[in-house]
Amino acid sequence: MIELHGANNPGCCEGISRRAALQIGGLASLGVSLPTLLRATPGNGGSFGRAKRCLMFYMWGGPSHIDLFDMKPDAPVEVRGEFNPVRTKVPGLQITELMPHLGRHTDKIGFIRSVTHSDNNHSTSAHWMLTGHRHPLAQENFGARRSDYPHIGSVLSRFAPNRNRMPTFVALPEVIGTTAGFITPGQNGGFMGGKYDPFVIAQHPDEPDFKVKNLHPVEGLNPQRLQSRVGLQKQFDDFRRELGDTTDAAEMASINQRAVDLVTAPEVFGAFNIAAESRHERERYGMHTFGQSTLLARRLLEAGVKLVTVYWHRDKPGVDTTWDTHAKNFSGLKDRLVPQVDQPIANLLEDLQQRGMLDDTLIVWNSEFGRTPRINKNAGRDHWGKCNTVWMAGAGVPGGQAYGASDKTASEPVSDPVSPGDVAATIYHLLGLSPHLEIHDQLNRPFPLADGKPLHRFLGA
Repeated sequence: MIELHGANNPGCCEGISRRAALQIGGLASLGVSLPTLLRATPGNGGSFGRAKRCLMFYMWGGPSHIDLFDMKPDAPVEVRGEFNPVRTKVPGLQITELMPHLGRHTDKIGFIRSVTHSDNNHSTSAHWMLTGHRHPLAQENFGARRSDYPHIGSVLSRFAPNRNRMPTFVALPEVIGTTAGFITPGQNGGFMGGKYDPFVIAQHPDEPDFKVKNLHPVEGLNPQRLQSRVGLQKQFDDFRRELGDTTDAAEMASINQRAVDLVTAPEVFGAFNIAAESRHERERYGMHTFGQSTLLARRLLEAGVKLVTVYWHRDKPGVDTTWDTHAKNFSGLKDRLVPQVDQPIANLLEDLQQRGMLDDTLIVWNSEFGRTPRINKNAGRDHWGKCNTVWMAGAGVPGGQAYGASDKTASEPVSDPVSPGDVAATIYHLLGLSPHLEIHDQLNRPFPLADGKPLHRFLGA
């Protein structure tokens, strides 16, 4: 993502800078349509570095943990809700009746039922869960900034970048933000810089005319002419340095070359070409945004992308079709939300296992928070950071387990509380990065990768 400050970006008010103008103009001079592009020590046991790749499902809005993965059938009626827990493939491990397909794969899944933090705001709690660091603010509708902490995928791009032509970190099918239009912090390279931003697919892959526009150079611009323009751009950057303007010249040169590599590599185009899948395979995953995003994510992992984040989408800009079920929680889960995730995720787990990839692929279900135990007057549940369920599968995570426990109303943990920093540290550990490694902000202050510790007992160490 390229961050623009100005009237058209409601999260910022500084105005577009000369630096930003030079960066945008420099990339445009290459003739490449890439407006949103690119911008250790081992722990216990054998789990360190087990994951060669990772798929993060981020369920923007906050799914109701008490109605899906941590059900309380003996709680009072105003708490327990309308759905029943059902037996799964693992004896004694129950989840919602709404997920029969996923229920057949719980032997592959480790549920963490004691995730807890103190923030009930979408924006800043999402930043916490995506980065492993608490945001300095605790509020909504202020917009992402370059002073934010970097996404886990951006850190991976810094410390373990791909050596092939595939991007290290891809995000799809859109950039998440509040209904008011403010971009959620924690989705990009943050204070590490635009060099570590994800490759963003800001289009829904279920649309009939879906095409990753960022992978198509300007019409009539062949690879030879493109490389020639790269040379001209380098001369321009050298001239800028001679004039004393060294602002991010090396970073922009790196970004520009990565952009060229992407648009000229046939294997990259092939990985993003979801149309290459058969109609039957696409229908298995569901001909809707989440299903096709999951299938595309699988293709990218197979092609060598190290981390893909699939964010929950909005069907229409400004319309809340997320998991933020303040009203009609039960009909929303039953009729709209859960049917879109149950079968695609189950198919993904099955496909990865059959292809021999599950042992070294980490799958994560994550969100900013859970929902209130008590049902409100609108048959909904509100924001609840005190208790939530995150789950992981693959990469050696012992399946068929529920780590930690909540109280009788799923209000707060009663054993093994897990912080957002612990979740992030566990992901880093599995990806082969020590959470004690340091990153430095714009003032050169050092920070660990995550404010937490890997969950070694959860990982069976």
